[in-house]
Amino acid sequence: MNSPTLRAVVIGESLKEGSLPAAFDGMEIRRYPSRLGEQTEIEIIELTVPAEQAAALALELSAVLKPRFFYAHLLDEQRMLVVFPRTVVEIPRGDAGAVAYASTVGSLFRIPDEQMRFAAMWDTDHPDAPAQPEAGPR
Repeated sequence: MNSPTLRAVVIGESLKEGSLPAAFDGMEIRRYPSRLGEQTEIEIIELTVPAEQAAALALELSAVLKPRFFYAHLLDEQRMLVVFPRTVVEIPRGDAGAVAYASTVGSLFRIPDEQMRFAAMWDTDHPDAPAQPEAGPR
């Protein structure tokens, strides 16, 4: 039986040193190009994180994010952990107050509102991105 996992999504350019913490070794699923807004090319890193390690790994990730403009997130069907620099916010699915709180926290890091459509992320990977062709694993 498989243990529960969360799917993590990290923007490669958000990492201060350009790489994930060693604790994420072996968890990466794939990397693919995307766009931030309409013009900025970025690389998306997807990982599978064991549920029992999600909170600790989110904190590790928060320590390596650039201090402005970026966040990462981990999610399953019931909750999302939004990882900001040195901060993690939990959003239970359907909790509009938690979504608003996460957006308020994100604004402290100068993240544009249109890039923080957290409520839509359960159904759409990157609700703010233009349509991209599906990329396979590298």
